[in-house]
Amino acid sequence: MTCPNCNHEIEEGLDLCPMCGQALCPDCGAAMDDNATVCGNCGAEFDLTCPRCQESVGADDEVCPHCGLEFVFPCPHCGEEMDLGDDVCPHCGKAICPECGFGVDDDATECPRCHTRFELFCPNCQAPLVAGAESCSECGQRFELPCPHCGEPFELGAHHCPHCSRDLCPVCGGGLAEDDIECPNCGAVFGFVCPMCAAEVSPGDTSCGNCGTELDPRMFALEGGPSIVHLAAAPLLPGAKAASKSAAKPPVVRPLVKVERPPETITCPRCQSEVQVLDGVCASCGQMVCPRCATALDDEAEICDNCGLTLFFYCPQCGFELLTAATACPDCGRTFMRACPDCGADVYGDALNCDNCGRALHIEGRDVAVMMDVAGVVPVVVCPECSTKFPRKDGVCPECQTRVCMQCGMVLARDESHCPRCGAEGPPIPTFPCPVCKTDLEVGSGECESCGATLCPECGGVVDEDAAECFRCGAKIGLYCPNCGVEVADEDEVCAACGLVFEDA
Repeated sequence: MTCPNCNHEIEEGLDLCPMCGQALCPDCGAAMDDNATVCGNCGAEFDLTCPRCQESVGADDEVCPHCGLEFVFPCPHCGEEMDLGDDVCPHCGKAICPECGFGVDDDATECPRCHTRFELFCPNCQAPLVAGAESCSECGQRFELPCPHCGEPFELGAHHCPHCSRDLCPVCGGGLAEDDIECPNCGAVFGFVCPMCAAEVSPGDTSCGNCGTELDPRMFALEGGPSIVHLAAAPLLPGAKAASKSAAKPPVVRPLVKVERPPETITCPRCQSEVQVLDGVCASCGQMVCPRCATALDDEAEICDNCGLTLFFYCPQCGFELLTAATACPDCGRTFMRACPDCGADVYGDALNCDNCGRALHIEGRDVAVMMDVAGVVPVVVCPECSTKFPRKDGVCPECQTRVCMQCGMVLARDESHCPRCGAEGPPIPTFPCPVCKTDLEVGSGECESCGATLCPECGGVVDEDAAECFRCGAKIGLYCPNCGVEVADEDEVCAACGLVFEDA
């Protein structure tokens, strides 16, 4: 069948045109409003459901009453409202990432925000195109033409030349006079159409005579511009967190003891194979070895007779029994530091603190990514925020931008350049383009240093300067006490509501 909006041939029974995104009646193929529950052409009735939770929703709902999903959001290019899932704004015609709502260039092959990859197709014959193509190799359709008025290049489909502002035919690129209603070059007829069903409408109409959609008078004569709040959709960074202050903890001070380390390897007294002492067991014959003093042990030993080291411990997270020098629990993935970053002493057992200098090696309340080996070769971490698996050497989750220590796996805060657990240098803070001026900003930024736009630190979208909550993602804007949730000022040292003492950032 033919799409009534863009006239492309499409499969029978589709409820959405894959070329232009027009909603269609799957029974008769007529154009429909995106939220229509009855086809105005054949009378077929439909139920509307939320794409996230699949619960029934009303035709006028802008937010799912069941799961909170927003069905409309401001276009990042022009600020006008557009529907969830649209890849082209119906008002300004510019491209939008259908996955995250970020504004993209018409010939973009990848979203700069969520990294979704796009394919480009010829609008005439649907053949695949390479980015920057000036014409289609299959049908010869040209996409960049010289303006018939001034000679400067423009992209086919434009209604006005970007250089001289004269009128152009969007079908063939021919020049038009200001009052032309038909292209003298290709015969295309022009007029106003309903943005929902593509039926012809006239200036002054308040509703579409075909589908009943109320018409915005601005579609006939656009005036003014969107406020800065609506210059961009706010899709975007599920891994970024609003700023908060952390509670201070008293330091622990202990005298240091000179550390004597055992040899890295010894010869197994049972089978003469080489044994890695820190493994605590011979890989060839199973002979037990104390990882602290390298003494050979009986198979049933629980404590080293020579140095008194306890040879087994239970994982604090899942209770799985482990050898005292285990670096990770195979059951739950929890990792254990085996060398103190401050004094260099070896650490055994549950590794909560260094026995030599007292440094805390496990920070309560901080997430640590699960580590695993792929084929025993590639160290991989599982993001604690979204469960995405990625190489440990990357240090940043590709899906939600969560930073983890590349050495011990602890999730790092935005202001932590080094891991507070093991001291290793942290991965670079991920960046995103400002939705207004495209300047690269650190994830979690509350303001663009270039254009001054106020941003939501949770999703990266533009918000009002005095906003207390992001209108798109609902995140609170500002500093809040981690204990009671009351808003606090940046200079506060103590929460006035609950008395929690804050440490300096």
